[in-house]
This record gives sequence, structure tokens and C-alpha cells, in this order.
Amino acid sequence: MFNVPYHQKLLGEECESYMGLADVHQYAPSKLALEESDVVIMIGTRLDNQMNFGNAPFFPHSTKVVCVNGSHEEIEFNRSADYALLSDPGAFLDAMQSVPPFDRQWFDTNRMRRGEWVEETIAGIPILADGKIHPLSLALDVQTAMSEEDWLIIDGGNTHFWSEIAVNIAGWKGQKLGNILHPGTFSMLGVGVSFGAAARLTHPNSNVVVISGDGAFLSGGSSIEAAFQEGLPIVVVIDNNGGLDCISQQQERLFANQCHFATDFRDIPFHTMFEGLGGYGELVETRDQIVPAVKRAIASGKTACVNVKTVGHISPIVLATTSKRDKASIE
Repeated sequence: MFNVPYHQKLLGEECESYMGLADVHQYAPSKLALEESDVVIMIGTRLDNQMNFGNAPFFPHSTKVVCVNGSHEEIEFNRSADYALLSDPGAFLDAMQSVPPFDRQWFDTNRMRRGEWVEETIAGIPILADGKIHPLSLALDVQTAMSEEDWLIIDGGNTHFWSEIAVNIAGWKGQKLGNILHPGTFSMLGVGVSFGAAARLTHPNSNVVVISGDGAFLSGGSSIEAAFQEGLPIVVVIDNNGGLDCISQQQERLFANQCHFATDFRDIPFHTMFEGLGGYGELVETRDQIVPAVKRAIASGKTACVNVKTVGHISPIVLATTSKRDKASIE
């Protein structure tokens, strides 16, 4: 089971059959899995740009693509599939239970690759001077502080991409979460606080933790007042790298002078903003402080902020995007 990148999480990352995102940048082993596949079944989704519209090289010419959709309107979006099946996805999966088991070699090979990817990715996190924090380390440690009933909300650009990678890693190691919400394929900035408030309203007995980039919080974080107004004790962890990092990194790679423009922020005390509104706040400057700070924020029972000073690092998907733009540019 692979997830289309923008889909909500219907299957826990800790499940044996879950492999990660069907995205060669955020989960590189998915490329080999697709290359070696005989059949791909797309359930309740579209063959859009994320899936290269069902075409090669994302799907090999030899692979049969089957799309299962619950309405004829959805099937219209999947005309490039080899087979289109009009069926409720649940009914289809129920019927699939009667199919005899297949040989496990392909499955076991991809389980092994996922484990290798996890270890290689963790080993590849650079050790930064002066205790500086890598965004992937932040995303991993936030999940360490959470329990299996907690909701994780992701908001931002690079913050979103690194967090998706961290969710796959933590799931492989057995991390269970109540649910996950994220800003979609285009990383729409500013939705995290609203998503977090909604999750707490609908699941009042679950803790809700939002990982938000500083730019994302500045784009929609003022809605935190609704959480205070309604007495919703959500925790907002700010990935504070001091700017619109996802944009500045693209500028540096694409501008002739290799500089970025109008993407830096001043040192914003997000944690004291929450304290001023009547909530709980902490500043975190070294990695060893992350887990205890998040746990204290959850235990406070207040709308809380953990303001984490990180160092921006270009994510694999932004690196790939800028390379494509550079190759395609006619300027």
C-alpha cells in the first residue's frame, strides 16, 4: 500500500502493508516498487499530475493500471487507466479478501527497502554545530513526545515535506498516531491552526499537536485566537528557521546571483505571543529540549506554543523541483 502524496492517512504508517508515499522524492524506494510492478490498483483517487496522469516513466509501460472509483464522474478523470472499475472502494476491498495470497517476494523486498531507507535517512541527518536543529530531527522528536491517540497536524512548505518523511520513519519504528492532517500537495500555508482546532473540537479526548513552519504560522496563525476563545488546548510547534525557507532555497538555486530576496523574518518570539494571549509557551534551542518541551506543553492543558529554533535545509522535493525548473527554463 502506497499513499498518493496529498491523500489523508487512511492506513497507519506502522501497518505492515504500508510502504510510504508514492513519491520518488519523499520516498525513493517507491520508484523501484513501481518499476517492478505488474499491476497497480488506484483506489478512490485520480491519475493526475502527482501520478504523471497514469503515464510512463512513473508507471512502466508493462504495468497494468486499474482505477477503482465510486462514481462515473471520478472515472472520467482516469481515462488513461488500462481498466476502470465503477465500484465503491470499500466493496472492492471486501471482495479482494477472497483473492488467494500472492507470493511474498515482491512484498518482502519492499519491506526490506523501507527499512534500509529509514536507516540511511536517519544516518544522513547532518550533525549541526552549536546544537542547531535539523527540521527532520524536529519532526521525529515531536512524534516521540506523542501517544497513539494524538492527532498530528502538519503545516508549511519544507516543514510539510520533512514531516512527511519523518512520519514514514516513525511509523516504521512502530509509532502510532490517532490521525494525521496535512496541507495538501501544494503545501497551502496557514491551515495548520484551523485544522488543529477542528481536530480538537471533533476529538475532545485526544491531544492535538501542530507542526507549523514560521511562514505558515504567519500566513494563518492568527486564527489561534479561536482556540483560545473556544478553550481548545492544542499545541503548536513552530519550525522557526527565520524565513520562508522553501521559497528562499528555490531563489538561491534559480537566481543568477544565488541569493534570496524578501524571504527573511526577524527573530519572532512566537512562544511569548501565546503567553500573552493566556496560553503556555516555551523556547527550544537545542534538540535535547524538544521532547520534554512538547510533553510539558501537552500537560499544561492550555493552548500552547513550543518555539523551536531550527536551521533550514532543502528538502528532496524542493531540490527536485528546482532542478526541473532549471532544466526547463528558456530564460
